[in-house]
Amino acid sequence: MIKRLKTEIGNQHAKFALWTAAVFLGMKYIFPMLTPFLAALILARLLYPLSRAFEKKAGWKRERARLAAYGLFLVAAGSLAAAVVYFLYRMGSGCLGSLSSLQEGARQMFDDCCSRLEAASGIAMEEIQRTVSDNAAGLTESALAVSKDAGWQMLGFLARAAVALVAAFLMLNDYEHLIGALAGTKTGGHAICVLRNMKSAAGAYLKAQLSIMGIITTVCIGGFFLLRIPYAFGIGLAVGVFDALPFFGTGTVLVPWALLDFLLGNYGNAAGCLAIYVVCSLIRQLLEPKLVGKRLGVPPLAVLASIYIGIQIYGGMGLVMGPVSALLLYEGYRLFYGKEMLFN
Repeated sequence: MIKRLKTEIGNQHAKFALWTAAVFLGMKYIFPMLTPFLAALILARLLYPLSRAFEKKAGWKRERARLAAYGLFLVAAGSLAAAVVYFLYRMGSGCLGSLSSLQEGARQMFDDCCSRLEAASGIAMEEIQRTVSDNAAGLTESALAVSKDAGWQMLGFLARAAVALVAAFLMLNDYEHLIGALAGTKTGGHAICVLRNMKSAAGAYLKAQLSIMGIITTVCIGGFFLLRIPYAFGIGLAVGVFDALPFFGTGTVLVPWALLDFLLGNYGNAAGCLAIYVVCSLIRQLLEPKLVGKRLGVPPLAVLASIYIGIQIYGGMGLVMGPVSALLLYEGYRLFYGKEMLFN
């Protein structure tokens, strides 16, 4: 009896170890390749109730109802994309229309910065301008390289989006058979159970992140209004959205802004931008573990550890993939050991 119990415990440990390895390898190497199909499955799941409503209330056949649901989604997504493109076009047209004044303003700003650097360092203004000009070629080459890489990434994103859209339509048409096939196997049943729990956890995580983004956006808008910066609402909203992005954050905008204001002699604005950056960073560092932990029902320290370890393993995307990996490990623990972790 004792020997059998030890064997069962050993099997549980071995299964959980394999699960842990699968989570790490899957999130790091397999998940990026499966992202279009996971997105397609989520989209099909979201459109399925609408298609069923068309079948029941309008009396349409299944193929027609699902085509209508998918068509409505394409119209909504296309309208949103067209609105974004139109907004960018208007912004670009406005910038091109005032290109000469912008160039003159930038030139004046550059001369002012060089003049202040000359006064502070004792280096001749001409020498500073020559040094900047010599380095401009290297900066231009770097910018072109970054732009080229960004272009390839955009093409890759569009390709993955196209695959996801086609796959979503196919999954929606065969949704019952797809879910039935998954639920009909033991592994598929476990996968569906894990996905349901992950859905609930993902919703809680998203709500927490939106709450933090709302607070930081409010702080940015209020700070810009106090500094009397033009278009405070729009700029504050943009900075708040930047803060929610894994590779960016408020420092991407506020730190260079503060440095530029300092070089131009706008010491009040520079100090204000730095103060807003510090406040926003503190808000995220303090609220993120607490709010995410409260929504998910786990200690803030565990959430903070999952984010930190995720960033170390996955890079910038670890901000999201770290907590997701931790949730998958938790689901594996419940699956193989049949009990909850003692968080309370």
